[in-house]
Amino acid sequence: MLSHCHQPPRSRFTLAALTVLVLALASRPARAEDIDEGVPFKSVALQGNPLGLIIGRYSADLEYLPAAHHALHLAPVGYFAIPGVADELVGGGAELGYRWYSGLYGPHGFFVGASFIALSLQYLHGALPGVPLDASADVSFVELGGALDAGYQVVILGNFAVGGGLGLQYTTDTVVPQFESQTHSLHELLYGPGLRPRLLLSAGAAF
Repeated sequence: MLSHCHQPPRSRFTLAALTVLVLALASRPARAEDIDEGVPFKSVALQGNPLGLIIGRYSADLEYLPAAHHALHLAPVGYFAIPGVADELVGGGAELGYRWYSGLYGPHGFFVGASFIALSLQYLHGALPGVPLDASADVSFVELGGALDAGYQVVILGNFAVGGGLGLQYTTDTVVPQFESQTHSLHELLYGPGLRPRLLLSAGAAF
């Protein structure tokens, strides 16, 4: 006798293929953007630094995040400071660096970062009346160095970003100005080279 092999119905084959496909998709690793589709990823932040205005340091932070956690950080800096009765510190430059954020959706959460500092400055010193051997002197110099920072930033109300933190910076000057320390003992701490603390406060928007 001849026996006949029966092929499974087409519907059973289709159902099995769909089952395999669903199991494969369910077992794949979840991507960061799949965690909560209702929270848009913010890749750009623009903020100002109000604390610097107290000492005549004008700067803004521009950040770009090409991926979650990783931010490229650029901060243009300008100085128009009066670190003495007859003194001025003017010039500018920038800080360029990197920050790592703990948040998944942009510049949000705890952060640590490092940056390179490059400034071109001019210190203008006017002679003080009644001070023996004091003479007017203008000094142009370049300030180079780096900084390490850590802090926390939050993005709230949709696009409002505010953050704060602490850091340390070390800089060296091609020429060290003679600050008017007779009347302002904090000048070297605020404007001079060497190892200095940093207090961070920023506010702006993230998109």
